[in-house]
Amino acid sequence: MFNLRVHLAQLTKVELALSGFIVVATVVYGIAFLDPYVSLAIVPFFALGSARGRHPLVLLALASIPALVLFIISAVKFEITGMPLVTYDHYFLRENVLLLAVNDWRIAGGLVLGLLIIVFYFKTLFTGRGTFTRFEKVALAVFSLAGVVTVTSAQSFDQAVVKWDKEINTPSIRAFVMSASIPKPELETTSNADDVLPLSGAKLKAPVGGRPDLVFVLEESTFHPRILRPGFEPKALYASSNPFTSPLRVHTFAGGTWRSEFSLITQMRPQEFGSDGLYVFHQLESRIKRSMFTMLKELGYRTMVIYPVPQTFINGRNFYTSIGVDEVYDPESLGISKGWDWEIPDARFFQAIEKKIAESDTPLVVFMLTINQHGPHNFQEPMTDYIKRFEQSDAAYGAFLENLQKSSRKTGVVAFGDHQPEFTARFVDDHAAWYYTAYDMRCVNFECARTPLTDRGGKPLDIVLLGGMALEAFGFTLDDLSALQASVFKDCEDDIVKCGEKARLQYNTAFSRYFE
Repeated sequence: MFNLRVHLAQLTKVELALSGFIVVATVVYGIAFLDPYVSLAIVPFFALGSARGRHPLVLLALASIPALVLFIISAVKFEITGMPLVTYDHYFLRENVLLLAVNDWRIAGGLVLGLLIIVFYFKTLFTGRGTFTRFEKVALAVFSLAGVVTVTSAQSFDQAVVKWDKEINTPSIRAFVMSASIPKPELETTSNADDVLPLSGAKLKAPVGGRPDLVFVLEESTFHPRILRPGFEPKALYASSNPFTSPLRVHTFAGGTWRSEFSLITQMRPQEFGSDGLYVFHQLESRIKRSMFTMLKELGYRTMVIYPVPQTFINGRNFYTSIGVDEVYDPESLGISKGWDWEIPDARFFQAIEKKIAESDTPLVVFMLTINQHGPHNFQEPMTDYIKRFEQSDAAYGAFLENLQKSSRKTGVVAFGDHQPEFTARFVDDHAAWYYTAYDMRCVNFECARTPLTDRGGKPLDIVLLGGMALEAFGFTLDDLSALQASVFKDCEDDIVKCGEKARLQYNTAFSRYFE
């Protein structure tokens, strides 16, 4: 049996204080979050560190470190994305982290530092040699029993994805463990036959005056500067002189660009498919049978996506191909740059679009993403940095519109921000305001049709309605699902979530015929 006084005497004050702090922090976490799952994270490391002649307090601290690190990572992710760390984060980690590290020294440095810390931790954990003490045997039995109890209790857990979302809404080890039980994403629909709304079967119809080229431009991390710089007036992008511009309600903040991509091209919130909708490009590949691209292909359009990063990022190429895109380009395939480049000017991508349009005898629909405004922005003066980049994007967008005008080809253009950059959280206290960017719509060489959505007096619009609104303004006759969507959400066009569960489920049910 160990002698606690002797062991305490052998510890330095720093070791004692640090070990005590880690153990207390772990206990406080477990009690505060009612999280018995912390035992699952402790038991393997406690077992590996046992029988090495180590003081009980130090052993408990070493075994608790991975649990605390897991919680801290989950808390940071939750703060940024609104969703805790989950097991299916592997969709991002397995490919994209290394891709980013190759092209960004900061991420590469973080990975190297993390690897060194892991090596140091395990070297410390395996140091020493001894026999199992009574404390170690008892503690190991207690931790193992707690682990068995938590695993057993998990068997009765409700695996419905949407219910999981509502129950696990805080960062915790419990959330991470339970996420392993979540099935593949599904679409929540109404269970009441009386709530099912009929569809007429009508398809999207081309404008009577001919098919215009269509260009959708996702302006990375872009919002109207007047949110933080009142009085700032753009020259083209979101300019007040354009009657077809207004705030845009998106469903992601500080990251997750693909969520806004998904919302526009499918007319669905990614969150409607369960979990947090963060990995829909991976999880829903080949499962969605209707998109803006599939409808326009039926009208004879060439379908094209231009990515500002390698097209394999976040499974972009595979997902877009599965929803009707025939041509996917990235900076390397366009000859703009090699690999990953955070600072490619928007003008380079607009020039690529102009070239594709000029070379095509058939109308094109192009979805292009920019990268110039991608962070990180200058930490001390983020808004000054943002304005500098915005002015560059504004000038590039204005020049693009002028060149389209000179070409004499009819072109419908929509530019929109995918989400606000993370730094706006430092200056805007209202969390709801974090989810508003802006859109700018133009009808080049033809007149935009006036519709109820276009004539909203600058009121915000939900991004899932943006595609349908634009197509109707460009002269198309909407398909039955788009018309139904506008009808269902007519009372909450600035945020479809405000319409309530019944409206969402009615629309989801109508959309479900295109989902498998």
